[in-house]
Amino acid sequence: MNNILATRWIFFLQPLVLGAWFPRIPQMQALLDLSAGQLAIALMGMPLGLLAALSIGGKLSEWLGTRRLLTAAFVAQTLCLPLPSFATSGVLLFGFLAVAGLALALAELGLNVTASEVEARAGRHIMNVSHGCWSIGVLCGSAIGSLCAAWHIAPNHSLIAVGFVSAIPAIWIARQITNFAVVPSSSDEPKKRGISKGLIFISLFAFGVAMSEGAMADWSAVYFTEIFAATPGVAGASYTIFALCVAIGRFQGDHLKARFDVAVLGQSFALLALAGLLVLIFSNSATTAFIGISLFGLGLSIGFPVAVSAASVLPGRSSAGNVAVLTQMTLCGFLIGPPMIGFVAEHSSMRGGLAALVPVLGMALYFARHLSSSARTVSP
Repeated sequence: MNNILATRWIFFLQPLVLGAWFPRIPQMQALLDLSAGQLAIALMGMPLGLLAALSIGGKLSEWLGTRRLLTAAFVAQTLCLPLPSFATSGVLLFGFLAVAGLALALAELGLNVTASEVEARAGRHIMNVSHGCWSIGVLCGSAIGSLCAAWHIAPNHSLIAVGFVSAIPAIWIARQITNFAVVPSSSDEPKKRGISKGLIFISLFAFGVAMSEGAMADWSAVYFTEIFAATPGVAGASYTIFALCVAIGRFQGDHLKARFDVAVLGQSFALLALAGLLVLIFSNSATTAFIGISLFGLGLSIGFPVAVSAASVLPGRSSAGNVAVLTQMTLCGFLIGPPMIGFVAEHSSMRGGLAALVPVLGMALYFARHLSSSARTVSP
């Protein structure tokens, strides 16, 4: 199995258990008798775990290399991601999500560092398609989680099963990928070992995109239910359509990146996402809202992949160090989005909750211009 194909497979397999967790969140909320505000606080545990991984992620990847990092990350993820389903209180849910966030951060770092190294050596764009595979993995995991819920399989049993079933082939495939040694920066200027302005700007762009994407994972179905009185089937289809549009956009992203300036692409897709969000917020019918959520998904699709490629080649630090910062910032955005929407919606309305994403996307649009200076020139 060649490196590119293997990379796509592990991008698909890694998020299956995460996707299987999302549909079980309402069930855990009911089991623990948590209000919307209490659940929002508990969900903050995972972003805090991600932040804890920020200080060690880059150094760990430099020490282990890509193959051992991937292997360790998949083992950690398999053991830790089911933990939240064992929580017996909101406090334990917060703590278990923090541990799960730490494992998830290492897995995501392993994926992105590996894809960055494979892309650099293959001389062709692979990042967008790889993340398209990740989107399909989340979608499949979500479908599995929904089926398990419908079949009354306990959340902890289903997450353990999905974790082990996905980890076994993932670890085997990861062992087939070339073990790239992640070389630390050789810069003679100590200050460049810190986080550069370019990395901060690219991370803020990706943060805004990821926060918007994460918000849809937990609140799209709720939005359609509350605003349009949609049936469970129609409401559930809203996230399915959103995720499919994200995947479609990502599968086209590498070809677009080879033909257009990456900053122009980032700005254009951010504008498309903003337009889709406004259509979704001001829709008077579910049909129009479906159009809005489709445009929203397409607009968000290429944001994180192009940011990873741009950050990985910034000078002054190793690619792993740059990608570690970006990955943690982006995952925090992905996981902070849902509780933020919950807090705003609790004090206003669901339309108001989604409207809180407008300035977030405005930030992404503004910082998209910083993608060009780091773009890597490779073929599609």
